[in-house]
Amino acid sequence: MADALKGGGTPGRGAASRASRGGGVSDARAARARELHRKALEADELAARQRAERDALIRRLREEDPKRWSYGALAAAIGCSRELIALVVKRAKGS
Repeated sequence: MADALKGGGTPGRGAASRASRGGGVSDARAARARELHRKALEADELAARQRAERDALIRRLREEDPKRWSYGALAAAIGCSRELIALVVKRAKGS
């Protein structure tokens, strides 16, 4: 009884009460998977914003000076393939 009072509840309910405070996840592995999932979603959102900014810069460079910023020149400067540059530029024309 004294142990139950120290724990703030009845014996055997500690995990359940911890789970309810921690979002319903009582297994440490499940909690870790949940955290990794949340971080992966955040990383995906950040990557999407960065790709959008990259694409806008590519399009702006091409529009300002298409002779200087050929697909090959852009690909070399950025470190990607000419195919990616072509995709970005063509996607802008289709918008």
